[in-house]
Amino acid sequence: MHRFSFKEPPFDVLTPLEREQLEQSVDILYFSVGEAIINPGQPVEQLYVVIKGLACELADHDEITAVFRSDDTFDSRALIKGSGSQRIVAHEETLLYAIPKAVVMQLIESNSLFAAFFFQSVSQKFSALAQRGGNRELQTLLTATVRDACVREPVCLPGDATLLDAALAMRTHKTKSILVQDGEQTGIFTASDCRDVIIDALPGDTLLRQRCRFQLITCDIDDYLFNALLVMTRHTIQRVVVTESGRPVGVLEQIDLLSYFSNHSHLIAQQLELAQSLDTLRGIARQMDKLVAILSGHGVKARELARLVQALNSKLFARTWELVAPAGLVANSCLVVMGSEGRGEQIIKTDQDNALIVRDGFESPALAEACAAFSQALADFGYPPCPGRIMVSNPDWVQPLAAMKDRLYRWVYLPDPEAQMKLAIFTDACAVAGDAALLADARQYLQNIMQDDASYFARFARAVEQFDTPLGIFSQLVTTAHSGRDTLDLKKGGIFPIVHGIRALALENGLSETNTFDRIQVLVRAEQLDADLGHDLAEALGFLLEQRLEHGLKALQLGQTPGNLIVPEQLSTLERDLLKDALAVVKRFKNMVRYHFKTGAF
Repeated sequence: MHRFSFKEPPFDVLTPLEREQLEQSVDILYFSVGEAIINPGQPVEQLYVVIKGLACELADHDEITAVFRSDDTFDSRALIKGSGSQRIVAHEETLLYAIPKAVVMQLIESNSLFAAFFFQSVSQKFSALAQRGGNRELQTLLTATVRDACVREPVCLPGDATLLDAALAMRTHKTKSILVQDGEQTGIFTASDCRDVIIDALPGDTLLRQRCRFQLITCDIDDYLFNALLVMTRHTIQRVVVTESGRPVGVLEQIDLLSYFSNHSHLIAQQLELAQSLDTLRGIARQMDKLVAILSGHGVKARELARLVQALNSKLFARTWELVAPAGLVANSCLVVMGSEGRGEQIIKTDQDNALIVRDGFESPALAEACAAFSQALADFGYPPCPGRIMVSNPDWVQPLAAMKDRLYRWVYLPDPEAQMKLAIFTDACAVAGDAALLADARQYLQNIMQDDASYFARFARAVEQFDTPLGIFSQLVTTAHSGRDTLDLKKGGIFPIVHGIRALALENGLSETNTFDRIQVLVRAEQLDADLGHDLAEALGFLLEQRLEHGLKALQLGQTPGNLIVPEQLSTLERDLLKDALAVVKRFKNMVRYHFKTGAF
């Protein structure tokens, strides 16, 4: 008998009593290949969950618009509406759970979180998904368990092994401790014990049981890491034996415990400020990669994580610039980051996008060398060189303030696709080191020369039409074959049109904010953007960034390069539905941008 899985939404929010109620009412149905499960107009009296097999939603001409695999749920919309709108068939032999509508409606009435799955607005559904397991960084530190840290597998020897055996095992396994199993007793022999053995001049054939300690200091694998740290501090030891159900399963070294805590942002920020060499910064940059994975795994939203990464990157870039550039150059220039880094929306390391604005009249013979060293250092830290060479090692992006203003003028009044791209990148610029007033001066100049130029804003905004939204007229996801798989580009299809459309509105309204979420808030407050649309845009963008982060981290774990392509059929039912909702928001927004800027008139 199959046991109903409560791992996936919306069933993961049910109480134990509600789960029991559901299990008692659920049926199991079998459908053969090609057999219809739901037909258009057919009354729908059950909610289906796939046990095994494959079901497909079909539009006209049998075009597949959705695929349902194990643990996927369908068709909640048809259940609430009362009848099916699309045909759903078994693509292969399929077993389904069938939950009676009466039971579903009763659960909706008794459990508001369960009900939200069926009735929430687009923005509420995005928020609900993002907030699942939404621990914050402080909670992560306080609630992290020993299981979360690096628990080393124990190296074990019998009690009648010798001291020489123990020393050889330590060298072979690169460990500082050995667990000793002697009958029913378990002891520990450490590198410190080895030192004492040498001092006491004991022969190498001395039995381990004679020198190991059987009074183990332990902690449970599900105990809090802070408790493990307290135990080590209280007993002045460098490791504890980790147990599970009373049985030793590993060793937690003090260095691993401190390394886990050092992955957290407030400690990383302190290390950045104290760093005195590029080698030190390189190590800190690696810690930042671990931090992203840890916090993402503990439920921190991509939106919040991006702001944290931006703050740490700013400190990293500033300290790097201070180490490679003379103090006079640092004081008389402004180092800026641009693009997604400038907006604070980049989490996983990506291509460098930076520039340097130099105070008019200031000259430094070390300028070119310092800029080259900065770009190389960032490459060493894991930030690849920009393919378009938009970085300070390229003299085109190192300019006195007056020359930068000349460039801005040309980008506005002598526009071509490359000029538009450069202006868009610069619009997101954020100062990270030096005199921020230089960037503020350039920004003000740009705003002054662009006042009331409707034709330019229209041309600038037109880029939102550069890529089609991958959502069909029947709300099916439109994919593109890539490496033998049906893929969808999150950036082209969703992230870019939101970011650039909001960027165009921000430019038109003279906003100083660079972050897209901040720009949306300001535009809504200024009544330049409908509040409901603004809310949906923020939630849709957050969801798309979350998906890109999740798939990017998986790619890194597999040793692959993170990108923007996802395989929709690998998403859960809820994620696919939310992706469709997000892309529908993108379509609405593109229509609004088209109408607002009258992009077809210029």
